[in-house]
Amino acid sequence: MTETHTAAVLEAYGEPLVLKTLPLPKARTGSAVIRVLATALSPNTKANLAGVFGLAPLRTPVIPGFSAIGRIHSVGPDATRLRQGQLIWYDFFTQSRDDPDDSIHAGFMGGHLPLEETWKNNTFAEYAEVPLERIWTLNEELLCSTKGYSFKDLSYLGTVAIGLAGLLDMGVRCGDSVVVAPATGTFGGSAVPAALSLGAKVIACGRNAKTLARMNDVFGASGRFVTVVLTGKVDEDTVAIKAAAGGKGADCYIDFIPPQAVGTTHILSCLGALRHKGRASFMGAIFSNIEIPYFLIMLKNIRIEGRCMFDRGHGEQAVKLLEAGHLVVGDRPMGGTKMHGFKLKEIHQAIDAAVEYSGWGDMVVVEP
Repeated sequence: MTETHTAAVLEAYGEPLVLKTLPLPKARTGSAVIRVLATALSPNTKANLAGVFGLAPLRTPVIPGFSAIGRIHSVGPDATRLRQGQLIWYDFFTQSRDDPDDSIHAGFMGGHLPLEETWKNNTFAEYAEVPLERIWTLNEELLCSTKGYSFKDLSYLGTVAIGLAGLLDMGVRCGDSVVVAPATGTFGGSAVPAALSLGAKVIACGRNAKTLARMNDVFGASGRFVTVVLTGKVDEDTVAIKAAAGGKGADCYIDFIPPQAVGTTHILSCLGALRHKGRASFMGAIFSNIEIPYFLIMLKNIRIEGRCMFDRGHGEQAVKLLEAGHLVVGDRPMGGTKMHGFKLKEIHQAIDAAVEYSGWGDMVVVEP
């Protein structure tokens, strides 16, 4: 008798997801089948499934999904470490094995047909087949039994590891000062605990004074967290950020500009607030050109780089920081993120809630 499971299928962009009973996926060479325990939703889920987010569309039908916490159900013949029943973290950023320039966000963003065809059944389901190289094992006894993390809490790893990658690329060290802007969104907000876990001082910038105040309630106890409410006046904001960083300027700046922030001035202010040989990482999602202070960048020897998602080594470091207790996730001191759980049968409500709870401090999670 063929084993089956339930999955939420996108038949076409703009149509609602349909719950279907499908054959259980089978592990092939290079893959594992996981039982999905918790998938954290991007705040852009609804816009993306409607086809209006501006990313490369997926070929439909497809089972959408994101980074997830799961348990190994079966593995392909070339797996040497993974075992049935292990608790794992999987991420949906999938690169070609013979050309890393080719990549997709499996179940979310396309752009390369062979990859889309191979990895088209993602984590809005009870089970999913995923590539081995995007799986990290978790110490369940330590994280769940000793530290008391739930699967919902752990699903935040897929978000916080994105900002951590940009910080590690810049070589952020203990004692460095890091500007995070805008810091009040889902991804910018996650860069705050990531930077704190590395021992950095964080200058969180944004226009939403209320959210920044809530962040201070959570992270202020570290003694390495300050906020700057941006005014939109370049010179004034530059002075405020430099002062918050200690006067001479910050060592690093990580940017998570959202698509709707066309014409923003904060990039000029944050770059202007960097010290000599400062570093900047651009990780946002704006689809137009921006203005940068060319002469200042040259004069101060500032390094600017881009970073999309995270590599395997970044994921390994995120797990190490979490297991060592330097990184905190979930709704607890130095974590500050409330995880809102929904069942797979409530997928439409979950997608709407992801829009409602967009921004730092809340995360919608589907637990099949």
